[in-house]
Amino acid sequence: MRTRSRPLAILITFLAILIIPRVAGQLANLSLGWLPDIDPDGVYLWISLHHVWQLILTIALMLVFNRHLGFWGFNLDNMSVSLRHLKLFVLYSTGFLVIQNVVFYFVAPPIWIDFPLTLENVSGYLGFQVLLSGTCEEPLFRGFVMMMLYPAFDGSIDLRKFEIPHAGLIAALFFTFAHIQFSIWPFEIVRAYPPQLVLSFVAGIYYAVVFHQTRSLLTPILAHNYLNLLLVGLNMLLVVLT
Repeated sequence: MRTRSRPLAILITFLAILIIPRVAGQLANLSLGWLPDIDPDGVYLWISLHHVWQLILTIALMLVFNRHLGFWGFNLDNMSVSLRHLKLFVLYSTGFLVIQNVVFYFVAPPIWIDFPLTLENVSGYLGFQVLLSGTCEEPLFRGFVMMMLYPAFDGSIDLRKFEIPHAGLIAALFFTFAHIQFSIWPFEIVRAYPPQLVLSFVAGIYYAVVFHQTRSLLTPILAHNYLNLLLVGLNMLLVVLT
């Protein structure tokens, strides 16, 4: 079932991005009780379990609407286009983030690193970023959300070489919203870091554009993983240098 009703499409996808990560969090909490205490600082194990559960729940939801996972982007279609996009993304994102971190080194403190940089913590957290971050988020925010929204939001914004689908723009907004930590009852914003939200929106637009062109999750997943790995790795380096 894919609906052409815009309110219903928004409601289904918004509830998915709201509920699935929270249910995954509860399942991650339960899973911790079954595992040995291999992450004493709480840096990488819980978030890894959370994302694995999020991927499982996303796939389960996809199968409710369409049993062919290739429809949701689990395919290698348009491989040459995907790889071309990935090469350009690696080139430009690396240059941008290296310059950004050089600037931060002189004018601002490092961000997001609030745990001891032991070998275990560094390898565990970087391992999560490169293996699970985009792998478990892109199927939900690009695969499920965009494919559910396409029938109701079939237009696009044309910006020279880029065609930004309306469904992708909404998905990028949802993706940005997901990076705001808040409690539902009572409603309270716990954490919202503006530079991270801006980067999430811009990256979300890029992932949406590539998914729109290829209908494959290959490049969104790999680009997402690479961006997070590079961002976190450079911020760890910044912590060491300062």
